[in-house]
Amino acid sequence: MREPLDERRAAVLKAIVSHYVTSGEPVGSKTLVERFHLGVSPATVRNDMAALEDAGYIYQPHTSAGRVPTDSGYRFFVDSYTGDARLPGPESRRIRSFFGEPRWELEDALRQTASLLSRITDHAALVFAPSLQRSVIRHADVVLLAAHRLMVVLVTDTGRVENHIVVTEDEVSAADAEELTTGLNALLVGRPLDTGPQVIAAHTERFGERAAMAAEIARVFGRHLLEREAEQVFLEGTANIVDEHKFADLETVRQVIEALEHRRVLLEALADALADNGVSVRIGTENPLAEMQFCSVVTAPYGGPEEPLGMLGVVGPTRMDYRRTIAAVYEVASNLGRMLSGFAL
Repeated sequence: MREPLDERRAAVLKAIVSHYVTSGEPVGSKTLVERFHLGVSPATVRNDMAALEDAGYIYQPHTSAGRVPTDSGYRFFVDSYTGDARLPGPESRRIRSFFGEPRWELEDALRQTASLLSRITDHAALVFAPSLQRSVIRHADVVLLAAHRLMVVLVTDTGRVENHIVVTEDEVSAADAEELTTGLNALLVGRPLDTGPQVIAAHTERFGERAAMAAEIARVFGRHLLEREAEQVFLEGTANIVDEHKFADLETVRQVIEALEHRRVLLEALADALADNGVSVRIGTENPLAEMQFCSVVTAPYGGPEEPLGMLGVVGPTRMDYRRTIAAVYEVASNLGRMLSGFAL
């Protein structure tokens, strides 16, 4: 644990972080005094900067340069100055308007949410879809497409819509489709989506003469779930990573993009964020993935406070506007959660 900073040195550190986030340039004592009205002389600020450097909050990248924040300096800034972060009114209204439109296709809504968050923050944005285990079946419907073809539609409380095309050996009638619909609803409503195939397979006798059709529905349903990842990740804005002013070099950019593309690994690295009630910020070396230790990752769960449905967040350089990013992640997560609650009505 680092010793707490007094008010003046905290103000100097805040000014250094603010300057570097905005300009990307190391800063010296004279510039800090002139731009941030610290109310003390440059000599006093130089002494404070020396103390901050000794404490590990800032460092000097070049012998003749000013100072820039370390990960610890950013951490102090985030912990001390971002608790009341809010977006400007126009951007907050833009987010509310976006989620005010009905979006009943879950995957489309999540993809567009990632795109919105990326545009607002100018960073790469990720939205992790609700897992299959958290999706409870609300309704099942069997639609007759042709004499030997059915479409089984499953709608969950999280807005996930599963469509499965089933080809049967026996000819299927409209009455068959209706009876299968009734039977599937009796079996599946209120159950987790991922248990559906096993439940159907264990109770095919309930379908009488249509037992073979039910067994085929269970087989196709189960195969489809196995082909899908347990969590879907929607990633937008990777082009924002490719910016020479944000990261030190192109090799760092390559590593970050490669880590983002391995979405399952990224999910595992960020899974503990679901245990947080609010916004979580991992700065540089706080990230478990080595490839992400030049980045800051800001995440928040969305959905109910008791049991979040999923998680969203942004990935950017440690030199990011933390107040704005934290406010954007919080507001988007809150509005997405409210929108998804409508699926359960």
